[in-house]
Amino acid sequence: MDPEGIESGNQMAQKPMAHRIDKRLVRRALSLSIPVGVIAFVAVSWGGAWPSSSPTTAQAQSSPAGTIARTGGSASIDKWSDSVWSAAKRGDMKAVEEALKTIPDGHANGEVARLRALVADRAAHANESAGDRTKEVEAATKELTEAIAAKNASKALTGAVKLQTLSDNYRDALSNPDVQAAIALGIEADTRAQAEGDWLLSQEVLFRLRTLYEDSGDRDTFKRYADSLEKVNRRIGLMAQYAPKKLHELRVAALERLESKEKLPEWNPAFAEDWKDGVRGINIAMLKAALKTAANEHISSRGWKPLLQGGLDALAIFATTDALEETFPGLADDAKIKGFIAAVDEARSRVAATPAERLGSSDSGEILRDVLEANKASIDLPDAVLLHEFGDGALDELAGKFEDQYSEIIWPERLRRFEQQVNGDFVGVGILIRHDDKRDILVVNPLEGSPAARGGIKAEDRIVGVNGMPTTGWSLNKAVDEITGPPGQPVTLSVRRTGKELPFDVSLVRDTIKIRSVNGWWKKGLDQNGAPEWDWWIDKAGGIGYIRLTSFNEDSFDDFRAAVDAMRAERPLNGLILDLRHNPGGLLKSAVDFTNAFVPTGEVVSGENKTGQRVWSLEAQPNKADLRDLPLVVLVNQGSASASEIVSGALQAHDAAVILGERSFGKGSVQTVHDVSDRNVAAAIKLTTQYYVLPPLPGEKHGRYVHKKAGATDWGVNPDIVVKMAPQQIEKSVELRQQADIIEEWKDEADRKPRPDPRDLLAKNLDPQLETALLILQARVLKDLEREALAAAPTPAR
Repeated sequence: MDPEGIESGNQMAQKPMAHRIDKRLVRRALSLSIPVGVIAFVAVSWGGAWPSSSPTTAQAQSSPAGTIARTGGSASIDKWSDSVWSAAKRGDMKAVEEALKTIPDGHANGEVARLRALVADRAAHANESAGDRTKEVEAATKELTEAIAAKNASKALTGAVKLQTLSDNYRDALSNPDVQAAIALGIEADTRAQAEGDWLLSQEVLFRLRTLYEDSGDRDTFKRYADSLEKVNRRIGLMAQYAPKKLHELRVAALERLESKEKLPEWNPAFAEDWKDGVRGINIAMLKAALKTAANEHISSRGWKPLLQGGLDALAIFATTDALEETFPGLADDAKIKGFIAAVDEARSRVAATPAERLGSSDSGEILRDVLEANKASIDLPDAVLLHEFGDGALDELAGKFEDQYSEIIWPERLRRFEQQVNGDFVGVGILIRHDDKRDILVVNPLEGSPAARGGIKAEDRIVGVNGMPTTGWSLNKAVDEITGPPGQPVTLSVRRTGKELPFDVSLVRDTIKIRSVNGWWKKGLDQNGAPEWDWWIDKAGGIGYIRLTSFNEDSFDDFRAAVDAMRAERPLNGLILDLRHNPGGLLKSAVDFTNAFVPTGEVVSGENKTGQRVWSLEAQPNKADLRDLPLVVLVNQGSASASEIVSGALQAHDAAVILGERSFGKGSVQTVHDVSDRNVAAAIKLTTQYYVLPPLPGEKHGRYVHKKAGATDWGVNPDIVVKMAPQQIEKSVELRQQADIIEEWKDEADRKPRPDPRDLLAKNLDPQLETALLILQARVLKDLEREALAAAPTPAR
């Protein structure tokens, strides 16, 4: 065919950060059994060109949408295009629909005919979607009733979530008798699973129960299941870190229960000691410093009480997770466990009985001293383990009570990689690695255009040596530390590859790995440096460009400007689709730069502290707004978070774009990073200390909070035009986008998979959000094409 984000700076500087997305955005998709990998890689670009087969005038005139208006001219088209655009901006989709039925004639006959045909296609797609929805409802109902009859709680809840997702009202769907029966089965299954210690089954059931209530308006029930799931997730996390053998057994049992064809290999005991890396260097001084900072600075202004409650609750969960006796023998002794729990309960009672305003750092120090002493006299965990779990539990309490999933302690083992993320400093050879089942270092895949890809490293290669050192027994952190290094320095990887008798060496030169975030419509290929070459036009004939932004990083805005320049070098740019769906955010400065390109004056975003006081404000600068007159449609969905919400919300407030899609994620909090190192070991705490505030919409006195606060019924950015996508459309479009964008340069050309045609997103009704955005822009630019046609027309002889 034709062709998290964080404000950069010094590692401990207290600067605003736009965080990467958290787990909540994919819950419903996961509950519908959409593969995790699909959602995780939803932010890959896709490509294609507008279908080359343009409809004929006869086809257009036979379509229902093109039979009303047949007279007009340039003035009529100007007025019509403006009316469609104005209706879209004010969110009047009914007026847009009516206008699309009355496209006037003009000099740009080919474009008018094409637009009429596309309107007819969209109408056909809407009818197709309605029919598909009916079939999906029938299938989901059948799946649900059969699962209930078989008393299969997991399948019944999956069917219930599907049925609810297809309904117009999530709360009403809960009153369906079959849905209620599925919920009852789920509650029974969860009770049994927890009693038997089958935490994976409990997680599966609670996950779907929470999903059913998340957007139903029943906040109390949702919170109950969310809290229960959080406790179960904590136990599973503990097993993953400290009892991997028992977790392996539960995974085997889960596959058998699901009648899966997948088979896990035998347990490899080489993983048993990995937990020691995660707690190395942790001491009481850094934990005290972290807790004090959180008590004084957190946005909730709740002081010490929730932190101490969360830390003590975490220790109780740890001590009562039977599987951990695999690593800690003291947890096999019921008497020792009871002794430790008694000490924890005593501390809990002390915290509960003390007024919040009277709790302070001295109380925290005494409580930590008491539980450490009780630990030594009973279950005898390593101090670093107990401190690690107390700290994580304290910060998790902020997530549970205040919808803050972003505050966390950055323990010593994680700090260096966290700093790399903060500073955008990714230097190495450009490979994703993991352990295979034998604990070899496995290459997941080389990153496009990286030294590894250019050097011939392939997916599924095993790295058996680095600079002559064997990797046997290495942790992933050890492998990363040895493979990465200063740019320009060489590193030699010893590689074992299937089909090769002996390992061989590959010499590479470390380089800064560019995280590419600006993507076009169709990736034509890669240049000699491995950089992608894009076709940016979704509709070249109409002069409509398409840019999909996967994050806001240091280079994003410059790359965006280069894309705009490339389009303008080919032809006039009449309109642009900026796709921010599934964009988790990134740098605040980048978000402001993007907004300022389209907004000449006024506030872009401000920040408020825990007392509601405005502490900073960022304004647009007129000399930077050279795209202010470019018609722009911005696509958002539940995966659009943080910096994406700043851009879309500010553009909406300044009437600079049409925002289309579904309500955004609701991550409008600011994290600052604080140093909590002691004299010998470095550590930090990332803490939510402010909220972003968008400029007020017309009629509002105060700006809009983006963040989804505890108990909130409104959050994020509400699009001007809401266009929903069915579960099947989401799944298929995500898969197509992912596959269309992958050029498997690490594979031999004969082994590369053919890429799908991204035009199918439109032609096969896979992406109605994109289709609607494009149609609105095509209506808006019709007047520009009319002027071009009029200017090109021969002058009549006199």
